[in-house]
Amino acid sequence: MILLLLGCATDDTDFPQPVMPAGDTDDTSPSGPLAIVATGPSGATDECAEVCFSVAVTRDGRGVDDVLVDVWIGDRAFGADVPTKGDGTASVCGGGLEVGVHEALVVATLDAESASTNASATVAAFGWADGFERDATTVDTLPWTPSFVRHPDNPVLPPGTVGTWDEVGDIVPSVAPTDDGWVMWFAGTAEVDYVVGVATSSDGISWTKDLRNPLFSGDEIEESWRRYSTNSPMILEHEGSWYMYYTGRSEETGNLNIGLAVGGDASTVIDVVENPVFSWTEEESLWAGQAVAHPSVLVREDGWWEMWYSTGYHRIGYAYSPDGYTWSRYCKNPVFEGDQDNLDWETNQVKANEVLHHDGWYYMTYTAGDTGAFTIGWAMSRDGIHWIRADEPVFTAVAEAGTWESNSVLSAPIVVVGDELWMWYSGTGATGSAVGLAIASLEGAP
Repeated sequence: MILLLLGCATDDTDFPQPVMPAGDTDDTSPSGPLAIVATGPSGATDECAEVCFSVAVTRDGRGVDDVLVDVWIGDRAFGADVPTKGDGTASVCGGGLEVGVHEALVVATLDAESASTNASATVAAFGWADGFERDATTVDTLPWTPSFVRHPDNPVLPPGTVGTWDEVGDIVPSVAPTDDGWVMWFAGTAEVDYVVGVATSSDGISWTKDLRNPLFSGDEIEESWRRYSTNSPMILEHEGSWYMYYTGRSEETGNLNIGLAVGGDASTVIDVVENPVFSWTEEESLWAGQAVAHPSVLVREDGWWEMWYSTGYHRIGYAYSPDGYTWSRYCKNPVFEGDQDNLDWETNQVKANEVLHHDGWYYMTYTAGDTGAFTIGWAMSRDGIHWIRADEPVFTAVAEAGTWESNSVLSAPIVVVGDELWMWYSGTGATGSAVGLAIASLEGAP
């Protein structure tokens, strides 16, 4: 994606012009005080693009070179000691500003002499340069928290029988409605590495696993992006096609990337040639490690695609796309990370998030805690970037030892069904891992 840098000069016409530029034939040496004119961008600037202030410094109408220009926004030095050119102009650019209108103090200094003026810049939310519009509503408190009740028929998707591909457990479901019921993509294992399969249901409760399973496995090809395993599938329908995103592991203990398979049937999708469509990057490695995984993808009503993804350092990033293939990452990622100062139960680790957009709100379930003791948290957002979370887990493992969900609950996609919120979740315990269902009333939801 190319972000438009409004207000960043490409030639002298973008700058306030001095009355008499340097090099005029008048030999009289200017002797008046320094004068300064500064302007911010003529329109809004995307928060992930540079904001540029254009400055002209003159003396008696002539441009003055080698004047040092500083720009202050509040108590922040936005740009410091930028020298003017021979015609007295300078461009002071920087990034990192929050969304909103910013008033700047622009100061020009030459030896012991200085001059100052004011300028302003408007910063728009991420995606503005591409026409992606976000809800600007400010949210300070969590407006609602669901209360989930386990379904009596749990687990609704138990592990396979002895000798099958998923005899140890099934985990990380993704569920979507179809014309004749429901489809669930999930990961299963008989050993250590996971593979991906599919199941169907008429009611979302009783599931039948596809006899072709597993459908996506590690391909054992050296240097392949999914050489060792596949995991965390995510299924959605868009304009008659089904899109299944999933994670592939290319090394024995890491290097995770996200691939895509597409098809006309919810249970039959084929890898796209562009795979992986979303890979870890060196730029993100300081907060994400060498892993992007567990994609949660939705398509907005205006056609834009959004993805929230987990990382190797247990933080959550965000990106958007015009087509589900090419993604633009948020420059201020991660958008969600553990609250180590206030929420001990998160243990400063969040991952495996699932996002739903409903009635103008983004709902998020996420996994927090330590391995073997995961719980499910709850958060809400208006713009998909800034989140307010619940102080306590919204769903926890059962107290009774020795069950299929006595150790952890995690990875919980949610779907609105009538006036209820259905949540399929993973559980782990003494008898392996399985998928359960919990339901909450939407009463009281904004």
